[in-house]
Amino acid sequence: MKIEEKNYINLLEKIGSDVHPALEQQIVDGWICNFAEGYSRRANSVLAFDWGNNSEESIKTCESLYAKARLPCVFKMTDASAPGLKELLEKGGYNSEAPTDVMTVDCNSPVLLEKFETVEEPEEIGVIITGTPDEAWLNPFFEFENRTAPKTMEIVKRQFELISQNEKLTALYCRIQISGNDVGVASAVIEDGVLFLLNVVVNPACRGKGYGKILVKEILENACDMGAEKLCLQVVQENSVAINLYKSFGFEYLYTYWYMVKSKN
Repeated sequence: MKIEEKNYINLLEKIGSDVHPALEQQIVDGWICNFAEGYSRRANSVLAFDWGNNSEESIKTCESLYAKARLPCVFKMTDASAPGLKELLEKGGYNSEAPTDVMTVDCNSPVLLEKFETVEEPEEIGVIITGTPDEAWLNPFFEFENRTAPKTMEIVKRQFELISQNEKLTALYCRIQISGNDVGVASAVIEDGVLFLLNVVVNPACRGKGYGKILVKEILENACDMGAEKLCLQVVQENSVAINLYKSFGFEYLYTYWYMVKSKN
């Protein structure tokens, strides 16, 4: 892999870490250890950049930190991660899980611009875009995602607060309604001209009716109008329905990340 490609992947990984903020971070030999009380792997894993001190000692230090926090030690990996780290982790009993593709498209992509023009929206649909996640956005988000445990809701709200407090970030929160009833929500964050699409959630009772496509169209179009130049998203490889949706907007595969998780055996 060329150095330019590795640097770009690491840049997007750093932005991805900013827009999926941990509640606490610690640096171990150039790696970022993220902690968010166990909520989501992205915010509770080691981001192992290739400039880290790639050694068994560094791995053990990370393991100790996560053990202290009563969390499993998980490494978030890409092909641009520290050379030889994957082999070291496998030697230590770690296995690869949850391969996830990062996809991207430029805001001036002809496919994207055509999609903005051709996505049909019912006349009765209402679209609300805000810069902060108010209760009117949060309530359907938690409901549609089935994330109603008080602890989970508290952590997610703290993460959204961190996004709002970060001056480098511009956030968008989209909510669509039919006849005044919420049918879907989405969110995205822009940093240095790069937008990450974070959440696209449709009411389970309303799925299969094209509302996800409307959500994606609305939030991406608004992001481009606000100065985003490149749009990115992360999608689990097994989610073929979402991948096909994003491809229809012109998104193309850029790279894959995965998690290294220690076997319990």
